[in-house]
Amino acid sequence: MSQFPTPNPPGGPSASGLFKALRDAGVSHMVTVPDFVQFALHEKISAPDSGIRQVFACSEDQALTTATGLYIGGATPAVMVQNQGFYKCMNTLRATCIDSGVPIVFFVGQFGREQENFGQPTRDSSRSVVNMMEPLLEAIGLKYWTIDEDADVAKIAEAFAHARTAETGAVVLVGRHVTWN
Repeated sequence: MSQFPTPNPPGGPSASGLFKALRDAGVSHMVTVPDFVQFALHEKISAPDSGIRQVFACSEDQALTTATGLYIGGATPAVMVQNQGFYKCMNTLRATCIDSGVPIVFFVGQFGREQENFGQPTRDSSRSVVNMMEPLLEAIGLKYWTIDEDADVAKIAEAFAHARTAETGAVVLVGRHVTWN
């Protein structure tokens, strides 16, 4: 038996389930800096007949400002990044979502979460990039929902409803690799 954790263990939410939740929420654009945890969802969105335009950004700040422009123009965008990049765009997030009231939902892949932490609180992860996320979101006053399995996907509707009603950002933490179905 290897001493290293399996890089993409079985389980996790399905790309089909996440995609349906995005469609049900009326998402018109997914602005993204590609995230390894959510690659299967990227594939669903990039299909020619998906109905959701995928917009690639060079940085997380650019992803958020592009999504903000799309929102101002009447679109319904969401942003997909991994946890490391989410940390990087804190000032832009503060300015757009918190101070200006732009309702953007972020899909944040918990890159680096070890298999041994599945089923446990992410605060117990041995990796700071994972274990600091929820305390950070609480400190800046953003609500979050964790999606680890298909049974959690219904929470996505709550995130979109909250962002719209509260006129702020909302975060969907994708805690496990998205499966390819």
